[in-house]
Amino acid sequence: MAKKSAVNKSQAIRDALTANPDKTPSEIAELLKGDGINITAQYVSTIKSNAKIKTTRKVMVRRGRPARGGGDSNMGTMDAALALIRAAGGLEQAKNVLSTIEQISQFVR
Repeated sequence: MAKKSAVNKSQAIRDALTANPDKTPSEIAELLKGDGINITAQYVSTIKSNAKIKTTRKVMVRRGRPARGGGDSNMGTMDAALALIRAAGGLEQAKNVLSTIEQISQFVR
């Protein structure tokens, strides 16, 4: 069975990265080894990368964008299509709007 460390290594890495944002993962690993925390530069890099991903997801959610996939989800597309149909006043009117948009786009190219 693995021994439990008294120190949360991930938190120590996050704290070191916050205090030294200009240092590389190798430098952070060496800095923490001086404090008695034995970790690799790869582990520092992994913790740094995961923190960046979590921050990016939080920002995207705050801006109303999907947190995963980078693009619109199928449900988002369906919601937009339904909104178009409602705004146009029905399915036939929405089809007419799309046909008009298609004709305009041919002239713009």
